[in-house]
Amino acid sequence: MTGTEPKRAARGAQAELERRIAALESVAGQGGDLDAASIAWLLALGVALPAIVLTIGWFL
Repeated sequence: MTGTEPKRAARGAQAELERRIAALESVAGQGGDLDAASIAWLLALGVALPAIVLTIGWFL
């Protein structure tokens, strides 16, 4: 094994990272806005459920 393999692998990883970032930055690579169901699930799982669990844990 020579010293060029790690450098070559790093260049390949850097190129792959740049390709992925470019794909995410393009308009086609971005997802749509959240719909009403997604917002409801986020509120239910991120706010209401932890509040319920904390309240139950407080009284147990």
